[in-house]
Amino acid sequence: MTNTAPPNSRYFGLATRTAPAGDGESVEFIGRRIIPAVERYKVLDRHRTVASERIDQVGDAFYGDPEQYWRICDANGVERPAEASEPAGRLLVIPVPLEMGGHGDT
Repeated sequence: MTNTAPPNSRYFGLATRTAPAGDGESVEFIGRRIIPAVERYKVLDRHRTVASERIDQVGDAFYGDPEQYWRICDANGVERPAEASEPAGRLLVIPVPLEMGGHGDT
């Protein structure tokens, strides 16, 4: 199996793995993604959330792609994207993508 995640995916570039299944067959999967430490991120901007705003809307506003929300979640130590823009008024770091910030790929 080849990892077919698109370039804007948090899973892009991760290795594929194989594990034995209970029936003797093999199961292929994408390897675990380790979330980088928040200290690794350079700040591009900051954003204060407003009521009813979703993290994908923030990602779209800053990166031109709503699927880049995961970058904001990672840089702010948020594990559950649905909670990233709560409560209203939360100050979020908008990071420079790691692959552009001199820290290597994500």
